[in-house]
This record gives sequence, structure tokens and C-alpha cells, in this order.
Amino acid sequence: MKKKIAIIGTDPRLNFLQQSVSEYLDTQLYPTMTWDTELRETIFAYEPEVIFLPIQPIQTDCSLELPPSCQTLFIGKTNESIDRESKKDTIQPFYYLEDEEWIWENANLTAEGFINYFYLYEKQAIYNKKFIITGYGRVGKRLALALHHLGAEVIISVRSELQLYEAKSSGYQIVTLDNVLDQQGEDAYLVNTIPTKWLNNEYAASFSRVFDLASNPGCLLDNENNIPLNYSLSTSLPGMYFPQDAGQLLARSVLKHLAF
Repeated sequence: MKKKIAIIGTDPRLNFLQQSVSEYLDTQLYPTMTWDTELRETIFAYEPEVIFLPIQPIQTDCSLELPPSCQTLFIGKTNESIDRESKKDTIQPFYYLEDEEWIWENANLTAEGFINYFYLYEKQAIYNKKFIITGYGRVGKRLALALHHLGAEVIISVRSELQLYEAKSSGYQIVTLDNVLDQQGEDAYLVNTIPTKWLNNEYAASFSRVFDLASNPGCLLDNENNIPLNYSLSTSLPGMYFPQDAGQLLARSVLKHLAF
């Protein structure tokens, strides 16, 4: 008999996750981002051994209590309620956003998604444009490579001396994050991959456009008021443009962890 998995969330990737694991698991998809009494009763009645929570933390209208049948809990971003349930002795938590294979493959999709996003909203070629990428983690590296192959001028900006010279050894121009504003101008696009607030709103307005690929709250120091017109919070690009590929990527992470 197949194990049961309850997949919770509204992200379009989850439809393809469900399809991809259905050969191995009995699946139910609950398209909601809120844990309420109705969802709780439905999942308790289903008695899944595996529960997959959405990437963004699920909101709670009642106490988040998982059924006794739950043995494995797949967690994206967490919160206090999720943390409390994941600490139960009967539940094995798996933080799929920390799966190294998923991180690198998702970085590839993010880089390709950004290119599509740029074409759609800028309606310009990437060739011969200047892109300053802040951050040189997985997404920064994959994006730098993709833009470079399309003929862009790529500048990497980080605080880490190790990453700075790693980027230089790969053939990119470099500038420290403290001096990145020296590169500002109407001909420069800033692409942020650093998941923290570091950029003054006034300085952000001096670039041609700021594309923020980092998760909420983004890179702006003041992201509630006076948001520059040239600022775009461009998150969840894999789910936006490639839900099938991104969903199948999640499925591989799930099946690998469950040893299928």
C-alpha cells in the first residue's frame, strides 16, 4: 500500500509536484495557504504519513496540530507554529529549501527566469548591457554565467573577499559592496541576490533598474515607504515561468528523501 502525502499550498509548482510523486505515493493537494479548522479536520481524516508544507509559511486560523499519522514533514520557510510541530519525537522534519541539489537546480531556473523577466519588462536585449550582481552565492553564480554568455558586461559586488576573488578568477569585473554605488547610472542594472536589507532607497533610484531576486523583505532599507519606481521585487521566478520544471524539481527532492 502506498504512503499518503498531503500537499498544502497554492503555488502552481505544487500541481506538478503532485503529478510527479503520484506513481509512488497516494496524493492529496489542498490549495490553501491557511491552516484552519476545516483543513485540520480534512487532513486528520485523510491520515497522511507525509505532509508537504508550502514554501512560504502557512498562516494559521487555529492551532497548527498535525495528525498522529504524520511521520515526515517537508518544510519550506518556517515560523513558530511549524517549528513547534517539527520538534515532536514522532515527526521527521526535512527542510527542502536546504537540499543542496535543489538549491543549485533552482538557481539554474531562477537565472533563466530572470532573463525571461528582463525581456518581458524591459523589452531590450541583454547583449552589451551592464549588470551589477550583488551576492555571489548559487543564484549569483548561475545568473552571472547566463548573462555573460548572452554578451552582457557583468560586475560582481560582495563584501566577502573570498567570493570577490572567486568571481575575479572566473573572469568577472568586481567591486566591493561598500563601493557598488560608484557603478550607479542610467546604463547600469542592479540585480540583488543578498537576502538582507542593505540598499538605501535614494541610492536605488540612481540605477537604470533594481531587480531584487532575494526573498521578502528584499534589499531596500526602507521597503514600506518611498519605494523607487525603478525597483522590482522579482521573487519566485521558477514558479512564475517554469512551474512544471520547478514542481518536478521539488518532487525529486521529496522522493530522494523518502528513498524512492
